[in-house]
Amino acid sequence: MNNVMFAWIRKEITDSYRSGRMIIFLIVCFGIGLMNPIVAKLTPKLIELMQDQMAEMGMIYDPPEVTALTSWEQYVKNIWIPLLVFVLMFGNIFTKEYSAHTLTPMVTKGLAKTTVLWGKAILLILLWTAGYAVYFGVTLMYTEYYWGTEAYLMRRVWDMTAMFYLYSVFILALLVFFSVLWREYSGVLVSMVAVLGLEMVFGMIPKIAKVIPGRISSPGMLLQKGYEDRYEYALRDFAVPLIVTLVVIVALFVLSTILMKRKSVD
Repeated sequence: MNNVMFAWIRKEITDSYRSGRMIIFLIVCFGIGLMNPIVAKLTPKLIELMQDQMAEMGMIYDPPEVTALTSWEQYVKNIWIPLLVFVLMFGNIFTKEYSAHTLTPMVTKGLAKTTVLWGKAILLILLWTAGYAVYFGVTLMYTEYYWGTEAYLMRRVWDMTAMFYLYSVFILALLVFFSVLWREYSGVLVSMVAVLGLEMVFGMIPKIAKVIPGRISSPGMLLQKGYEDRYEYALRDFAVPLIVTLVVIVALFVLSTILMKRKSVD
């Protein structure tokens, strides 16, 4: 990484910090990560408090046994929330420059457009990685404190976390690509929603569903139990969509670079 790129990334990080978005995002990730074990811990107590009312309605429901698995199930249920918050908070990282015409003087003075592209792309990946690490780390810390996680389950947790991280980078690659393609933030969001919608449609076709990136967007499948209480899926069952996702990520960044070189920043 050359000095110009490093200086550009440092400038972008400073701007994100001063605007407060970085801190807010990390706080959100901390809060959601904390919520996973707390909800798991409090659910039986809430059910106990409601048992009298439920009994009057003729409903008998014993509080479920809470374990580390309960907390990690909450972790999977909420795993999309930090990513959606991130896209909404930082999705205009390119388009705001177009609308404010702040790139023109910098490019005129010699700043390469590819430096702008990769500086912002690296910033997005760094910020998301930090937030995702906070989300995972807080859940892990409190889950270990309350219950501890057995080794076999922890391996599943690491697999889930890695699988969704790759999918999240795919989402960021889409964000970068559409931000180069469109000048308006609304265009970026609509395009991303359209891609996710197409994933849902193709996900209904079994042969296609097994290979598209959307296949790895639900890491909770790694916690599903099958025959004789064994896990139904292993990470190797997702080898093809993992490879396809990686190839698509590379292709999106390459296309973004090519388009950025040809794009006018006026």
